[in-house]
Amino acid sequence: MYLRNCWYIAGEPGDVTDAPVGKVFLGDPVVLFRTGDGSVAALEDRCCHRHLPLSLGQVVDGHLQCGYNGLEPD
Repeated sequence: MYLRNCWYIAGEPGDVTDAPVGKVFLGDPVVLFRTGDGSVAALEDRCCHRHLPLSLGQVVDGHLQCGYNGLEPD
């Protein structure tokens, strides 16, 4: 059993590049990406519109963009 409300290592700094990376932590899909200033961000890997994986999208001007509809979650 794992604790949910804790920090977990997502990988090495070089694992996250300019393209979104999908991973699963504790059974939950997560997308990792780099923002405009180069820092790493993580979101639920699911678009709020059609529930498609955001990891299939792209990063445009430091914002993650859904590959299906172009939505950019905050």
